[in-house]
Amino acid sequence: MSSLTPQSIRPVDEPFEKVSRRTVAGYGFGDFGFNLYATGLNLYLLYYYTDVLGIDPAVAGLIFMIPVIWDGISDPLMGWIATRTRTRLGKFRPYILFGSPFVGLSFVGMFAAPVWFPDQVVVASLISHLLFRTMYTVASVPYSSLAAAITYDSRERGTMAAVRIMSAMAGGVVTAATMLELASYFGDGNFREGFVMAGLLYALIATVVMAVVFFTTTEKPIAATQVQLTAAQTLAFVKSNTAFWVLCAASFVGIIGSTMGGKALVYYISYYAGHPEAVSTILPLGILGACAGIPLWTLIARKLSKRAVWIMGGGGAAIGNGVILALEVTDVATLSALAIFSGVCGGSIAVMFWSMLPDTVEFGELRSGVRDDGILFGLCQFISKAGSGLGVGMIGLLLSFIGYSANEVQSEEALQGIRMAAFLIPAVCSLGSIAIITLYPLNELTHRRIVRALLWRRRRARS
Repeated sequence: MSSLTPQSIRPVDEPFEKVSRRTVAGYGFGDFGFNLYATGLNLYLLYYYTDVLGIDPAVAGLIFMIPVIWDGISDPLMGWIATRTRTRLGKFRPYILFGSPFVGLSFVGMFAAPVWFPDQVVVASLISHLLFRTMYTVASVPYSSLAAAITYDSRERGTMAAVRIMSAMAGGVVTAATMLELASYFGDGNFREGFVMAGLLYALIATVVMAVVFFTTTEKPIAATQVQLTAAQTLAFVKSNTAFWVLCAASFVGIIGSTMGGKALVYYISYYAGHPEAVSTILPLGILGACAGIPLWTLIARKLSKRAVWIMGGGGAAIGNGVILALEVTDVATLSALAIFSGVCGGSIAVMFWSMLPDTVEFGELRSGVRDDGILFGLCQFISKAGSGLGVGMIGLLLSFIGYSANEVQSEEALQGIRMAAFLIPAVCSLGSIAIITLYPLNELTHRRIVRALLWRRRRARS
């Protein structure tokens, strides 16, 4: 392990170059496409399984949870493969371009397979779900890893993350607002067929978006070093990276809460509040709130720190959920206003996470002496999916436990269970996430020192 520390760094005049607006916009736009898929899966696939296909909620939850086991293998493996890829186009960008059509086809297949195999709905749903997650991994892990290969400047990464998350939110708004409507329109009331056609439209759009990412970005030569790492070196890089593990732990707890809250909110609006027609209105407002707050949080992070913004936003989200829980809000106007507020607060964590994650690559390199950025992003994506999958699975099991019955009047026990899942659990998880992120060891100054130390080390190794 290197004896260098951020405090023992010898000054090196190395400019932290600006990333062009074309690259920032092109890279960030990619998450618009990825979030068409992610939001479609996270907001509506459980509903599709339970209310359209008629799958038992507990079984539907397991269909979400089982692929998480596979993600534990496929995500880190894809990061390991991408880091070791050597092409004239780079090591990450080719997977984004050539993998995107397969992501689109598998997304459509998630909705189509149960229709094609009506006698094996559960099996078809599980296999198609596994296939989609695999194809999504092939393109999304390299996409996330690309951020650390475009620039080493923490501020520029913050700007890229802000644009990325705003694009992701835009994709989320589009999906939240239109997927049910498109499914109804394309299927003429037949949601089984309608969801397939809506999925096909999203797949075509997302494939074009990922091509834009490829043609507007480049990878830094230093990040594409020809050194082949051993398994022991990669393990040392990951094991010693405490900044990465703190960040992922905080994110994992937060994702469980936000996933359970997001899934339960659909049922809360439909059954507890009694406004099923407002689902497509209220859900996008939360995402719009997050999108609107991102520029503000990015500026605050430059004045304070990324960690401080995470704490502020998480605290606000906990307060927003607590207010709705305490007041038992049911009217559309108040739910809409609180959805916007919670979105503004929650958006801070999303943008800070993707801004902080690339910085942990250099932290790990300083401590271990090697760099394996792909493996970190692969592990991170698995942890994110694990939190999301666990959250969805827990909602499915909870709905079954409280006696939820699709498209029927719910019992008082079921209604109160939905209410707790929609607001109490997310509030508790937000507070847990805040407690963990206080242990995060990096800020902008420390990261700049680390980068300069690494540049000095590389110069010394070449001399």
